[in-house]
Amino acid sequence: MDRTLKVYTKTDHLFVEITFNYDHERQAGAHYILYRRLYTDDEEDEGKSVYPLYDSDLYLTFRQFDSIEQIKAHDIEFVKKEFGRDMPDPANTYKYVYDPTPVYLRYIAGTDRRFVGIVNIMFSFIDNTKEVRFLSGTNPRFDHELTSDSLETNINCILRITVYTDRDITQIYSQDLKRLPPWY
Repeated sequence: MDRTLKVYTKTDHLFVEITFNYDHERQAGAHYILYRRLYTDDEEDEGKSVYPLYDSDLYLTFRQFDSIEQIKAHDIEFVKKEFGRDMPDPANTYKYVYDPTPVYLRYIAGTDRRFVGIVNIMFSFIDNTKEVRFLSGTNPRFDHELTSDSLETNINCILRITVYTDRDITQIYSQDLKRLPPWY
């Protein structure tokens, strides 16, 4: 369910970019950047120039979806609710785009006393693919890979990873994760 949505005006200018993330169990958040056009309607703007107007985080009510179509419908309503007052055109004239380019995320798992490992996640929301690779901090034989779809959150995939340390079998806890910036 982790995804990035870009909303474009009818003139193909970027209006808002929203990144939905689920970095803790049953919790959802979103980071958005609201944009404004650099030039007015009277001026020629072949480059579709925009500038960031506002950059902020939102905390959302967690909801488990059954299909990508449900998520798309939710996101359209979310944009109308949160940014409707800033929309210069009617909401149905906007384009809602999920980039098919895979996103690479890396999480460092561990505390200040113990390093557990690194979790690499490559996903494409719109292509419904997710690959998770865990690189153990103790031994390569404990590395783990799994695949999933876009309906499972990154944190749920990470919690399915079994961690072996000193003859103990544990799991990675969400509070022990540090997410590094995404790579597109």
